[in-house]
Amino acid sequence: MLGREDGKLNIARLAALVDQIAELHRRGLEIILISSGAVASGCGEIGVDESLDKTSARQLYSAIGQAKLINRYYDFFHEYGILCGQVLTTKESFSTPTHYQTQQHCMEVMLQHKVIPIVNENDTVSVTELMFTDNDELAGLIADMMQVDRLILLTNVKGIYDGDPNSPQSRVIPCIRPGESVEKYIQNTTSTRGRGGMTSKYRIAQRTAEKGIPVVIADGKQKNILLALFDEKEPVVCTQFLSAPKENTPPVTVQSLIQDAAAAVPDLHRLSDACICQILYDVRDALLRQTPQILEANRDDLARMSPENPKYDRLKLTEARIADMAEGVGHIAGLSSPLHHLLNRIIRPNGMEIRKVSVPFGVIGVIYEARPNVTTDVFALCLKSGNVCVLKGGSDASSTNQVLVRIIRDILIKQGVTPSVCTLLPADREATGALLDAVGLVDLIIPRGSASLIQFVREQAHIPVIETGAGVCHTYFDKSGDVEIGKRIIYNAKTRRVSVCNALDCLIIHRDRIGDLPALCTPLADKQVRIQADAEAFQALQGNYPASLLQEATTSSFGTEFLDYVMSIRTVSSLQEALKHIATYGSKHSECIISADKSAIDTFQREVDAACVYGNVSTAFTDGGQFGFGAEIGISTQKLHARGPMALPELTTYKYLITGDGQVRE
Repeated sequence: MLGREDGKLNIARLAALVDQIAELHRRGLEIILISSGAVASGCGEIGVDESLDKTSARQLYSAIGQAKLINRYYDFFHEYGILCGQVLTTKESFSTPTHYQTQQHCMEVMLQHKVIPIVNENDTVSVTELMFTDNDELAGLIADMMQVDRLILLTNVKGIYDGDPNSPQSRVIPCIRPGESVEKYIQNTTSTRGRGGMTSKYRIAQRTAEKGIPVVIADGKQKNILLALFDEKEPVVCTQFLSAPKENTPPVTVQSLIQDAAAAVPDLHRLSDACICQILYDVRDALLRQTPQILEANRDDLARMSPENPKYDRLKLTEARIADMAEGVGHIAGLSSPLHHLLNRIIRPNGMEIRKVSVPFGVIGVIYEARPNVTTDVFALCLKSGNVCVLKGGSDASSTNQVLVRIIRDILIKQGVTPSVCTLLPADREATGALLDAVGLVDLIIPRGSASLIQFVREQAHIPVIETGAGVCHTYFDKSGDVEIGKRIIYNAKTRRVSVCNALDCLIIHRDRIGDLPALCTPLADKQVRIQADAEAFQALQGNYPASLLQEATTSSFGTEFLDYVMSIRTVSSLQEALKHIATYGSKHSECIISADKSAIDTFQREVDAACVYGNVSTAFTDGGQFGFGAEIGISTQKLHARGPMALPELTTYKYLITGDGQVRE
């Protein structure tokens, strides 16, 4: 990578490499540089002697080149006030414990003193039998020896292609998982004077990743490639080898993940609101930059689900939806902090001052299904309100959730915040059980999903639960309702997104307006909405609504959250009968009346027991973002602590602060 086409050292590329390493060093990263270039450097100084055999030429050129190369590095780094040092090694240095430990200690001491080790094979004394395959092999050995966090192999191509790199049909393989083999795609070539090639890089990368160290193969010719890999301001075309669990490392358990999350609470409480805002803005930007990676993971999830499944739309992400997710995170960053608000202040007769102030819960666990946008919403709301979040997503969205949490944790690490502030549990049932049983570690559980999920959490949890999500939503068309308003509201509430909890499930219509039912329902046929109608409604719709979409209601038609293009219809003779139906079958989520009678609207809104009660407005608005909260962690359908869209204020509790000047109680 540092050699030119004529075999001489590329000084400009070396200088660019130093510029990037100097910037990373300034940020506090410890860097070990495995550098080739000694032979090329010496060859450029003395010229090529064709009379020499390979071993003699290598020894001569490297003897001269090593001195020249390290001087180049020294001068370039010195311009930044950085010291570098040379470590010349041979394969024998890895052959005995004494040699190995001595070399390891040397680099540890250098790093402790903020000196950048520049490691190269000592070609002046190596013979063919004792040479490394190439510098990639040396890099892999050093990475394992020093237990680095990441190994980056820079080469002359962008990564490993799934075909001939020169073919326009070929693309770079972005990610290789543990145990996955792509060797069949390797087009092996070597540099002008190099010994290795892509086969060697692939095998070293695979072997290193198996030892628990992630590896990147990237194009060293690309401008500022190292900074791009660390900053992620723009997607970098490269090949990443995901690491396997490190050897001799205790297995990560669900219990240990939850314990780490609980241990992160004090660190989070020390963050200023300005720091929290910056993290959220950085996450917002990272979501936009890494949209291609998010979409790729989402495609993996979608491939495992039938498009006919009502959850498919919830699971599916698009560029626009990711942009909305990012906008939501940014909006939350710009909201006022809900923490440390003075809720009440009392001065007692003895002079004692009692202040009631808002504080975080601590650790909030959220269990949810196939909605990856919940991942970013929950993280942003929890961070802004000073809470650690423990996420338990469904298996349907596991790939997408993993990428989203990886993006979030990368930002946390860059900001010096423990990544356990955002913890994603495995997507299996065992993790759910462990979370619900995490007494003393998790302060609050919030389930988001189907009625069966919420019921399971309520019955099994040993820690406090706020019930959210399940929505059996009704719209009552009163005898004074406006047909045009009714058509718009019913169509929007039912068809905007059928798989969300605020979607319309049951239309209730006053008997006096049964003649208007065909007009109210006709637009629904465009979306193939299947209607389950009681006897009167069925008769009114016969011949006025597609027969294939119309059927008579059964006992299960009412009180069901369909989450699909299905709607029931119930005919009533009065507002009071409509209220009774809602009280019997509703879930206390969102209910609506369409009426021109203010008295009827007032009665409906006063008597309906639900979190959100609408008058001439679609229930689709039950959403934290639509309420101006930025986002929501869920729609609470209970009455204790929180009700309706839960945002920042609902993610706090309070404590009393009592101060005085020596008061004692008699």
